[in-house]
Amino acid sequence: MGLLDNIKDKLFNRDSADTGFMTDDEKELREYEEYYTPQSGVADGTYAEFVVGDVFTISGKGIVAVGTVTGGVFHVGDEVVIVRGGTETPSVITGIEQFRKTCDSVSEGANAGLLLKNIDRKQIGRNDIIKKQ
Repeated sequence: MGLLDNIKDKLFNRDSADTGFMTDDEKELREYEEYYTPQSGVADGTYAEFVVGDVFTISGKGIVAVGTVTGGVFHVGDEVVIVRGGTETPSVITGIEQFRKTCDSVSEGANAGLLLKNIDRKQIGRNDIIKKQ
């Protein structure tokens, strides 16, 4: 096999593991991405926390809390507790929306709106915490 055949093999039969033209940092990042599995350290379903950024009312539907999921995963139907000034108010998530699309669940780091059941506007406000029971 000649020199051109070797070059042709490298160009056209390139494996995904071939890192010939990468810097050491790029190789390290590729290895990290290949073996990394995101884990929050908490089993799915045992803990979730949501920080309320704003609250509004949808007539005929109920109260919607908009904010960020700071830990865990929330699902539609989850029983939650709204923590406000030392008091805890129980509720149930009846709907989840992200960017005008309905979702079945929302996970850590996501911005979302949670539609809450049996909550009065006075029972929830900005910077309150919603936790899974």
